[in-house]
Amino acid sequence: MTDRLTLARALEEGGIAREAAEHIATEILDAIHDNVATKADVAVVRTEVAAVRTELKAEIQAVRSELGAVRSELKAEIQAVRSELKAEIQTVTSELKADIAAVGAEIALVEYRMMTRLGGAIAAAVGIILPAIRYLPHS
Repeated sequence: MTDRLTLARALEEGGIAREAAEHIATEILDAIHDNVATKADVAVVRTEVAAVRTELKAEIQAVRSELGAVRSELKAEIQAVRSELKAEIQTVTSELKADIAAVGAEIALVEYRMMTRLGGAIAAAVGIILPAIRYLPHS
C-alpha cells in the first residue's frame, strides 16, 4: 500500500488531482504487479540458475568422459586396422615376390630352350656349311 500512496502523492505533487493521481497509481501498480520480480523471485531464479549450471557442468563432464572413451576405442580400432593392413600388404608382397620369381624361372627356362635350339641350329648350319665348302671352286 505504501508504494501506491507514494506514487499517488508523487503524481499529486506533479500537478495531477488527488483522485486522478490515486487512480493512475492504482492502474500503474496493477499493470506491473504481475510483471515485476521481487527480491525473493530473483533469489529463487538465482538458485534455479545455480542448479542448472551444476547440472550442465555434470552433463559436460559426462560428455567429455564419453568422448574420451570413444576416442580410446577409435584409437584401438585404427591400430587394429593398421595391423590388418600391414599383414595384408606383407601377404600381397610375398605373393608378388613368389609370382615374380616364378616368372623369372619361366623366362630362364625359355632362354635355356632358345639357347639350346639356337645352338642346335648353329651346329646344323655348321654341319651343312663345312661340307659345302669342300665343293666350292678353289682359286
